[in-house]
Amino acid sequence: MSKQKVGVIHPGQMGLVVAESMRNSGHEVCWASAGRSAETQRRAAGAGLTDAGSMAQLCEDCAALVSVCPPEFAEEVAREVAGLSFRGLYVDANAISPERTRRIGRLLTQRGGTFVDGCIIGMPARTRGETWLYVSGEQAEDVLPLFTGGPLEIEVLADEIGQASALKMCFAAQSKGSTALLAAVMGAAEALGVQGALERQWARSGPKFESAVAAIRGAGPKAWRFRAEMKEIADTFESVGVPEGFPLAAAEIYEKLVEFKGGALPELSTVLKRLRE
Repeated sequence: MSKQKVGVIHPGQMGLVVAESMRNSGHEVCWASAGRSAETQRRAAGAGLTDAGSMAQLCEDCAALVSVCPPEFAEEVAREVAGLSFRGLYVDANAISPERTRRIGRLLTQRGGTFVDGCIIGMPARTRGETWLYVSGEQAEDVLPLFTGGPLEIEVLADEIGQASALKMCFAAQSKGSTALLAAVMGAAEALGVQGALERQWARSGPKFESAVAAIRGAGPKAWRFRAEMKEIADTFESVGVPEGFPLAAAEIYEKLVEFKGGALPELSTVLKRLRE
């Protein structure tokens, strides 16, 4: 594929990894600064992204758009892009349920666009082999030339919209759900006066206490995003007849931690106290 103008919505930490991968693949990466914070504008400028100004101009300039935003905004963003009659390639790489993904796909394709379902698994890495973009849909192969240069690795799953999102839901149910469960267990253990005994028993049989503490503390600043993701997982479970109570409980746990958004890693005692309030 020859050099193209492509866009990323929006350049958060993971969005910048997406943008870097597309730039490394030889493309000019654009974004729209309208309505975005000064911090986001500084981040985008530092990454060398071209500012299209408005979403309308971004849709006009770019042959492809990749949406990377908090789950609760994915459909709103897609609706805005569809309303601007974007006719290029739209990749929704958000942590949303397969049904929401299919609904977004219909929004875009009804206006003449091409839609690909995507999901990102891993941290905002800067080296290859650590973070993966999975894509699915009849035009999934069209996304490959956008991501030849890393650090994101890319894999086509299937030609069915919803498969990439389904993978994300199942993966996150375990990874982020397990952290929520650990937080609940440790919160109860502390309140019941058996945290020290639990630590000693974990030293014998697992999990590692230090790893559990690190996971719980690390989830604090990201809990605002995880709560919506767990609700998407609950919808996904319900759609296939799997009890949705666990991801809903995990969403409730993360809801209690939203105050830590954007801050330093909270102390374990602070997190556990907040859980019991």
